[in-house]
Amino acid sequence: MRAPTGSGRLAHPMGVLLADRDLDHLWNGAVIMAYVSDAAEAPTTARLAPYLDGLSGGQLRITRCTVCGLAQFPPRTVCPGCSATASGAWEVASGHGRVWSFCVFHKAYLPEPAPQPPYTVAVVQLDEGPKLITNIVAAEPAELSVGMPVEPVFGLGGAAEVRFRPVREEAR
Repeated sequence: MRAPTGSGRLAHPMGVLLADRDLDHLWNGAVIMAYVSDAAEAPTTARLAPYLDGLSGGQLRITRCTVCGLAQFPPRTVCPGCSATASGAWEVASGHGRVWSFCVFHKAYLPEPAPQPPYTVAVVQLDEGPKLITNIVAAEPAELSVGMPVEPVFGLGGAAEVRFRPVREEAR
């Protein structure tokens, strides 16, 4: 039987009070929660400042838990590997990875400078482990395959963005 709403309860099947908890990561079906006050939690842009600074300088940065060594992105307040809190340290990633999954969009959802159809949205798994959602550029959609090696392409003029392109045979 579910508890009634009111007095600190929400009418939600999981019964989680989202107002005072940060659901940081789902790991094998378990929810890891960190209790933070609204004042103590840094805004998202401040938490990602090292990542954005790296992109502007042509580097892809990720965090690694100083306790268990698990590489992560985005940065988390609680490590999904060992549950250590505030244990992530920034490091420069190689940027190389493989296409884990992808899809080709044939409809424009945003005006330019956003990608125009057909464009590829992919999940790229970095060699260090984390997965990023990104665009694949400099390749026809028919050329792409799951497992294809990719390398980073950073934003023009120091823009804080990264996309990926297939690694050409001569570049290996």
